[in-house]
Amino acid sequence: MGKPLRILLAMFALVMPCWLCPLHAQPENDKPQVEPDHWAFRRVARPRIPATSVKSQSAIDAFIVAALQAKGWTMNPPADRLTLIRRVSFDLTGLPPALDQIDAFINDKAADAYERMVDRYLASPRYGERWGKYWLDAAGYADSNGYFNADSDRPLAWQYRDYVIRSFNADKSYDRFIMEQLAGDELAGYRPDGDVTPEMAELLTATHFLRNAPDGTGESDGNPDEVRIDRYTVLEGNLQVAMTCLLGITIQCARCHRHKFEPISHAEYYSLQAILFPVYNPERWTKPNDRVVTVGTRLERTEWQRRTALIDRQIKALQEGVAALAEPLREQLVEERLKGVASNLRDKIIAAWKAPKGKQSAEQTALLRTHAQAVTISDDDLARRFPECAAIRDQARKTQAEREKDRPRPLDKLAVFVETDPKPPVHHILRRGQHNQPGDEVQPGVPAVLSTRNNVYRVKPAPQAALSSGRRTALARWLIAPENPLLARVMVNRIWQHHFGIGLVATPDNLGRSGARPSHRELLDYLASAFVDSGWSVKAIHRLILHSAVYRQASLPRPDLARFDADNRLLGRFPLRRLDAEAVRDALLHVAGELNTRMGGPYVPTRRTPEGTVAADDSHQNGKRRAVYLQQRRTQIDTLAQLFDAPTIVSNCSVRATSTVPLQALALLNSDFVRGRARAFSARTERESGPDAEQRLTHVFRLACARPPNEDERLAARHFLGAQRQAYAAQPDAEARAWTDLCQMVLASNAFLYVE
Repeated sequence: MGKPLRILLAMFALVMPCWLCPLHAQPENDKPQVEPDHWAFRRVARPRIPATSVKSQSAIDAFIVAALQAKGWTMNPPADRLTLIRRVSFDLTGLPPALDQIDAFINDKAADAYERMVDRYLASPRYGERWGKYWLDAAGYADSNGYFNADSDRPLAWQYRDYVIRSFNADKSYDRFIMEQLAGDELAGYRPDGDVTPEMAELLTATHFLRNAPDGTGESDGNPDEVRIDRYTVLEGNLQVAMTCLLGITIQCARCHRHKFEPISHAEYYSLQAILFPVYNPERWTKPNDRVVTVGTRLERTEWQRRTALIDRQIKALQEGVAALAEPLREQLVEERLKGVASNLRDKIIAAWKAPKGKQSAEQTALLRTHAQAVTISDDDLARRFPECAAIRDQARKTQAEREKDRPRPLDKLAVFVETDPKPPVHHILRRGQHNQPGDEVQPGVPAVLSTRNNVYRVKPAPQAALSSGRRTALARWLIAPENPLLARVMVNRIWQHHFGIGLVATPDNLGRSGARPSHRELLDYLASAFVDSGWSVKAIHRLILHSAVYRQASLPRPDLARFDADNRLLGRFPLRRLDAEAVRDALLHVAGELNTRMGGPYVPTRRTPEGTVAADDSHQNGKRRAVYLQQRRTQIDTLAQLFDAPTIVSNCSVRATSTVPLQALALLNSDFVRGRARAFSARTERESGPDAEQRLTHVFRLACARPPNEDERLAARHFLGAQRQAYAAQPDAEARAWTDLCQMVLASNAFLYVE
């Protein structure tokens, strides 16, 4: 994309929303029309649990049953154990259950067998990988900077990904989780000239949350207007991600004028911006890949620099010494090669050869091009002509290698969001959202509609030695206060969404007036209050939901519900759900016995193949790690994952579309990745089940579907194997080919692709 078009698009994005909006001409300094009656802006209060004629197992069931009974309906009966363990395993870990886990649950006759099964999956390290990915999507995480096709690398972003996974596995309290991501540097007391200990590193890594939005300012160039727009876009993008992820409210409209739908004024939008402005100040800008800190005490960093500089000087001196010895010999060899050239021309060629590169005249450049073979002398050429020079060179290389062994290991670096100015610059309203029209000065603040008498945004005076404004600590404290009406609601709604396929509010990033109406408002408030009362434990909410009868019911369709509640919003049956993109890929590897479960570390790079698809190199063991560890590049999504609706992270993603298109089936039938997993799956079943075909067939279905095949499936599989054996009759490996084809068909089936 050319620079003029980039400028035009950036200006369009900045100005066009105003032109299209009827509020554009309204006064900028207006006050919001507060709607205190909107349910999402009121403080969470635990509602009364409704009485029903059905003995409910949990409070959750009471809310669901009450809504169903009002329509004269009931819930489905409980699902069987094979269905439940596959459901719980995919929900909590994103992987199918292992056979020993299935057998242990089926044979456990204790009354609390189900609850203990749930706890085993909650304790699995795979849990953090699954639920951490949900958070990373909502937080807009990516391993690249975006900005059109430039989309440069974010080499250290993976540390934030690992921080999130660790936090979910440890069940870090959600209020602490939010506090660290918004103000980890302020909690750690970070100073550029101070110590950065491993304990501080965890807090600093968390602040990458405020760096997840696209940031193309490393590639931005051109006129000052374009550069300034690009910088403001980073500020706007990160504020948008934070508000939708944490508060589930849209704010973008208020960038140009008072919000058209929500009670947020133009001035309040810029007060929110002012909280991040000390770091994202367009006049004092740092490019994204330069926003790093080095881990280590001040003494350790100084010592590392001293030792590194010493080795650099020694190696440089060694190389210069060798070059000084070689230079006259190199000149001698040039003269020998030019021996047959006339002396006056030879002198001109040698003079051109000696002239500094880039400073030769046109005549000298032409001479060097004409006599390139004579004047081009490699180190090997020099070594062959002068053996003593070869000995010196080899000794120098050996000495250099010895010195490199003493080079200290590079200190760890972190990609962070930190303040270093105790007196940050003043921020202003931008009239109609245009960066070149500053208006009144604004102070950091939050929307009044979300504040209460007991919970106001207040920045405490910073300690004299502090190099941070404290604005983000104040924001975090305001957010995690029990009086905040949105933080807990948004998170429990997101948890519910990932268990049932849709949230109690179907628009998880918009609980405001323009969002969807909740299907069970009192249940949402009950879960939010229980979340706070549990000490903000995410795993406690999982248990509350997964122990309920509504979660444990069967998914069998019912004509009465299909007629009057086609979307199943009242949850009279468990919703039928397809595996998401990451679960499809990870389950393929898991069933094939190839999944590499190594956790953490730099991303696994993806590449574009000659055929145009994008994938990791699965011939290497790292290419078989879980999808959460693959490179999350904004413009280069893994092709199989993209076909199964993996998001392209332009901003962030709270809800994925679920499509059913022919390309999905075609990929499962033709993808080299899927075919490779089918071969490994077939070899695994042969290795583990022995030569008996019926036992092997049962093993195939148990691994892929967590159950034996039913009679129709068994009959169809027998016929398929017979037909494939005939098709491959001329091949020496006909039996192996037939079983591989069968395994691939099972992996492409709805029985594998759907949770149940």
